[in-house]
Amino acid sequence: MQLKTIHFFGGSMQLRRLLSFLALALLAVPALAFAQGAGTIRGRVTDAASSAPLTGVQIRVEGTTIGAQTGSDGAYTIVGAPAGARFLVARRVGYSPVRVPVSVSLASPSTQNFALRVIPTSLNEVVVTALGETTEQRSLGTAQQTVKGEAIAETQRENFINALQGRVAGVNVVSSSGVPGASSSITIRGISSISGSNQPLMIIDGLPMDNKTLNTGVLASDAPGSTTAFSNRGVDFTNRSADLNPEDIENLVVLKGPEASALYGIDAANGAIVITTKRGKPGRGNIEYSNSFRMESTRARPEIQRVYAPSVNGGSTFLYFGEPYAAGTTFYDNVAGFFQTAVTKKNNLSFSGAAPDNRMNYRLATSVTNQTGVVPNNLYDRVNLTGA
Repeated sequence: MQLKTIHFFGGSMQLRRLLSFLALALLAVPALAFAQGAGTIRGRVTDAASSAPLTGVQIRVEGTTIGAQTGSDGAYTIVGAPAGARFLVARRVGYSPVRVPVSVSLASPSTQNFALRVIPTSLNEVVVTALGETTEQRSLGTAQQTVKGEAIAETQRENFINALQGRVAGVNVVSSSGVPGASSSITIRGISSISGSNQPLMIIDGLPMDNKTLNTGVLASDAPGSTTAFSNRGVDFTNRSADLNPEDIENLVVLKGPEASALYGIDAANGAIVITTKRGKPGRGNIEYSNSFRMESTRARPEIQRVYAPSVNGGSTFLYFGEPYAAGTTFYDNVAGFFQTAVTKKNNLSFSGAAPDNRMNYRLATSVTNQTGVVPNNLYDRVNLTGA
């Protein structure tokens, strides 16, 4: 067996050149193979409801780091996608992600369009502060609590103030009576003044509202010495927050403590209630109708004995029983004959809509409320018409 020896002429310099050439060749082979096996994917992403182009949508080839982002016209182009059967994934905040198969060809660019659907997304909760400005809830330094409009409407209270009882910590709601349309006052974290008002400031879409009831002392009929004054009749005037239809409330933010005065001034020393009403949402126009019907009646009634007549000792008195009633005596139920079944009827109708970019929106709503009490001749009728 003979061994052949390979001689490199030129010494070690020739050897180094040969090795360098081989290394460059090895590096060029994968790049050439990648270039030969890559294709292009193009397409457009739109909103499924309005067909408007979506910008900022992330399009990525599944299993790789290759992708692109849509521009203002919703178009995208992915260069260098591996050839063959692949999956594309489109994602954007507020929309449901979409995953579709695509065949990447080397001969011509592949086309794949997307139509994304809007889904509810929960991010950092945003609350409304002064003059309609919004901020993240966790960035506020004041104590506050948010109540959604759906939770207020579900209570079926005619006065939304009564719906806050037990839903917001530190809030105390007092109603003047149980008759329809009775006024309600609200205090946050107790009273701070003996002679002044302790109610918080109310802000509706940036506009202040006074929740105080009417002072009958300013009426001409309440002149000193008048026997026909309203103050002598026990008349209750409904507070102004009852004028607002609970179905129109989108959300409600309760700012507690004197810190709210830093936003609204001294009028908010007892806290503030910031109310945001509903607005139209992008998409097709919406027509909403709802109604409710409620019946109320008294249940507990006093038991009255009908065996013995009143005592005749010292006149008619109920301190002692007298002789038994004679047979055939007619009795009258003055309790059951006085109270009646209360009926409450509500009808709500609204029209709303907005442009695809939400630059313009509208909402027109009307509500009719008819309520009768268990006491005859007590009723409360309200008609609301709102536009935004």
